[in-house]
Amino acid sequence: MIDSRIIQHSGARWEGVRVDRWRLSPGEMPETVTPAHEINIPVAGSFTSLKHTAAGGRCRGQSRVGRVYFIPAGQPVSASWRGELECLTILIDPRLIAQTASESGFAGAVELGEICDVEDPLVQQIGFSLLAETAAKEPFGRLYAETLTHALAVHLLRRYGVNRRPHENFRGGLAGSKLRRATEFIDAHLEADLTVADIAAAVGLSRYHFARAFKRTTGLTPQRYLIERRIERATRLLGESELPLVEVSARAGFKNQSHFTTLFRRLKRVTPGAWREAHSRR
Repeated sequence: MIDSRIIQHSGARWEGVRVDRWRLSPGEMPETVTPAHEINIPVAGSFTSLKHTAAGGRCRGQSRVGRVYFIPAGQPVSASWRGELECLTILIDPRLIAQTASESGFAGAVELGEICDVEDPLVQQIGFSLLAETAAKEPFGRLYAETLTHALAVHLLRRYGVNRRPHENFRGGLAGSKLRRATEFIDAHLEADLTVADIAAAVGLSRYHFARAFKRTTGLTPQRYLIERRIERATRLLGESELPLVEVSARAGFKNQSHFTTLFRRLKRVTPGAWREAHSRR
């Protein structure tokens, strides 16, 4: 939708996924074929689309606000809109879907079917969350974004995959040695911008199976565990040193002091400065 005048635009790109929010004046998009899967969700206004069907025909449809419209990679589509249009678009690399399907145990070759006029608030929520992560002054980091993109891929496979029944080969949590290896790896890389893939590779598991097994074993997602370990390190530094808060924040792996203060207060119910002051009086 780049043929018309763009009134406002914001975008975010993550591995395998791109999210854009467009505000456009009346216009049209000529027939286009994209190599990526494309999700469109009108936020305000509506568009009329013309698509080629699998049977070789052509299908015209009118969008509705808040509904999900999914165009599989390689399918020709054109669109037009008479009034001002605000729309969220999510582009997904087919390789991400294929990799997620393989890691998640989906049987056979999984394809995503076309979605038209479906209510799916989870897709919209993930799209806006990814968009907000890029603009946030206190971003959660790659692990958070990767978790969202993986959740989106799994959701699409489960709900819209043509062959979407996964093999139920997951039974329990992490073996003791793998859990120890994972936690040691996290502790050794608290200052790094970790992803689930980084931790899973360290223990020799796929992202999908590691994330599920880790939560089943610890009761926490990898991201939540990472945050709690960073807060623990920061708490120790606050009590054992006179380092400035900005230095404590950096050594504990937080992107900036503001982000550190927000999460510390959320978990400890007090600011880092107040915690240090109270602790020093004991």
